[in-house]
Amino acid sequence: MSEFVLPKDIPLDRYPKPEVFLSEGKRIVEAAQQAGVIMRVMGPLALHYYFPDMVDLYAKLERLGERYFTDIDYAAYGKSAGKMKGFMEGIGYECDLGTLMSSGKTRHIYYGGAVPMIDVFFDKLDYCHEVNYKDRLELDDYCVTLADIMLQKLQIWEINDKDLKDIEYLFVTAEIGEDDHKKMNQTYVAQRLADDWGFWYTATTNLGRVKEHADTVAALSPEQKAKVKQVADQMLARIESEPKTKGWNKRAKKGTSKIWYNQNFSDW
Repeated sequence: MSEFVLPKDIPLDRYPKPEVFLSEGKRIVEAAQQAGVIMRVMGPLALHYYFPDMVDLYAKLERLGERYFTDIDYAAYGKSAGKMKGFMEGIGYECDLGTLMSSGKTRHIYYGGAVPMIDVFFDKLDYCHEVNYKDRLELDDYCVTLADIMLQKLQIWEINDKDLKDIEYLFVTAEIGEDDHKKMNQTYVAQRLADDWGFWYTATTNLGRVKEHADTVAALSPEQKAKVKQVADQMLARIESEPKTKGWNKRAKKGTSKIWYNQNFSDW
């Protein structure tokens, strides 16, 4: 068994090129499909698959370091967790046994293949707020949906520059719509937030932060900055218009006097 080496510790002259990640990401999805396992790409790689003609803007935003991609993140259904190790080993990867023992039902890490690190998350991401993939991974052939990518960013309370830029990039490039076919489904986002006051508060706060942050991003043209603000306002209006549940209204009465997000997590 080879030793797991973090991507940042691999010398640049031995580091895989971005095109290796781009081809490997789809190869694994297709191999998984043949094995009866549903896997979908998350993160920056997914944005490259969705918007191949807008990769130059992503690079200008300086979202990625000198290694460009560091890993490939996947979402998968928990029912496949038991056979994930065997599948991944069959296509050339080794399992990080430490992660398997500590969080095998929710997350696996693989290494030693064409790319240095594969992260697989099962059923959901549960960090500041929960992003659930139940019945949603089949909506795109290779990636989690644009709405789920958006929710993954909006759920971060202590949001940073790179995550704000990801949202801005989505607002510039993605079509906003009412379904998940190559569009950001604003109705799904609004319905998810209508049942969870804490997530609603974090997400709407972050949309306000995006509007302010966009003005500081030199890579965005004046037209693109205006588009970011227009889409943020559109999303806020759609979220506001969605009827809220009894649970949402009950939690809203306590507001921020009680911590509204999960603080017990490690960044991914």
